[in-house]
Amino acid sequence: MASTDPKRRGERKGRTAQSTVFPRQRRDDARGAEDFDILAPTGSQPAQRASRRPSRKPADGASAEPHRGKTAATARNRRAIPSGTPKSKSAKDPQTRHRLWEQVKDSVLPKRIMAVEKTTAACKPVIDPSTTGDAHGIRMLKSPLWCYHCFFGAVMFLTFLGAVMVFSSSVISNISSGKSPWSQALTQGKFCLIGLVFCFGASRLKAPAYRRCSGVILMIAWGFQLLTMSPLGVNYQGNTGWVNLGIFTMQPAEFMKLAVCLWMPLGVVIAQQRSTDKDHRPYAVPIIMLIICCALVMLGRDMGTDMVILIIGLIALLLGGMPKSWFGIMGAVVAVLAGVLVIQSPNRLARVLSAYTSCDTTQMQGTCYQSIHAKYALASGGFAGVGLGNSREKWNYLPEAHNDFIFAIIGEELGFVGAIVIVIMFVLIGWCLACIALQSKDRYTSIALVSIAVWIVGQAIINIMVVIGLLPVMGVPMPFVSAGGSSLIMCLTAAGVAISMMRQETQIASATNPLNS
Repeated sequence: MASTDPKRRGERKGRTAQSTVFPRQRRDDARGAEDFDILAPTGSQPAQRASRRPSRKPADGASAEPHRGKTAATARNRRAIPSGTPKSKSAKDPQTRHRLWEQVKDSVLPKRIMAVEKTTAACKPVIDPSTTGDAHGIRMLKSPLWCYHCFFGAVMFLTFLGAVMVFSSSVISNISSGKSPWSQALTQGKFCLIGLVFCFGASRLKAPAYRRCSGVILMIAWGFQLLTMSPLGVNYQGNTGWVNLGIFTMQPAEFMKLAVCLWMPLGVVIAQQRSTDKDHRPYAVPIIMLIICCALVMLGRDMGTDMVILIIGLIALLLGGMPKSWFGIMGAVVAVLAGVLVIQSPNRLARVLSAYTSCDTTQMQGTCYQSIHAKYALASGGFAGVGLGNSREKWNYLPEAHNDFIFAIIGEELGFVGAIVIVIMFVLIGWCLACIALQSKDRYTSIALVSIAVWIVGQAIINIMVVIGLLPVMGVPMPFVSAGGSSLIMCLTAAGVAISMMRQETQIASATNPLNS
């Protein structure tokens, strides 16, 4: 039965209001009134609540001062370190280093790379593949299937022509040195066969295998490059860029180019995924890796190859979305370092000065000799050339006629027509790789194909510019054409890798699948 006493009904109503309006305050009553100064009782009703709290008197012999001191210290700490205050730089640096180290492992270890693949979304192609399938006429140049066959044909044509021109340009020097006139041609033919085997094997592998093994390939390339600093290293004309492994001699820098083409796309893709508008530090990982590659090659004093690797890495960083302001800083640093490397080497400085200044009588028999005779060869070739095998500069006038300056012999024997055919072949290689890269839905594949195109076409442009005198002599061979086993084998292997990646495209896969024939 409800009570009719107004006073008791008011007290019960007040208790009900307390339990309804202040449930958290009632739970916290047992924690002491000192911890909640803001809820200190004021008036008659709060005083009643305070009287119902359990007493927290100090024990005998104890003092309440330590408790008040702890409470005051807690309050000071709360005022000194408010919530949301950013951490200090010393606290951020270990976390940043840890994140970057985890990013390195994600881009090197195969299992971690496979985990990253699952979180990578397909990208929208620049050119819609559905609009190029049934193209005719000039539009057929954008067809993936046409680019696939054209790329393969251009590589095979340059390889065959290179073997012929190596024989033609080296026969006189072989006879004069007491060797068989066929010795250099047979060696080049052997390297062609090995390179074609590597090309076929690389084209049979699945494209995702290159992504997953790119970190391991990069580590192997570093190991081979370090061998040049060991007793196995071979010095040739001032560059220690070869390794004598007993049965053969190899140039590890050529393998480094392939490793950079395979790893840098993965590095920049991961960096792009983890960077934000305000934090671009993930790009530090691919930049540091590129610096290590260039530094290892530069230990052998091979500045020409180092420049090719640097260009490949910079293009990959550009396609990977690295901030443009970073390129300005990197460009300034590279320019300063290049100037220092040129100035501290009398041989490099003499080559640079001879390329951009007039040569006197003494220099015409020294640093300018090779460039001058290369121009003589191109000038004497005319439009149609003097005929295959009829070069005069290859009679021990032009040094390295079968290697770095083979384009001069092509221009002399085959004339302007032969030289322009070589240029067209490299243009087709670059065009085909770029077209398929723009139609790919896989960002890694797209950047990797462009990197291979930059390697092959960029190196050919540098070689041609050296021969015609626009760049100083730097010892960069022409891909597929110049004599040399390491360069030819690695270029053919890179072509096989590109073919494997091209087969990921739907039109090419359906046309090249034996089950569909």
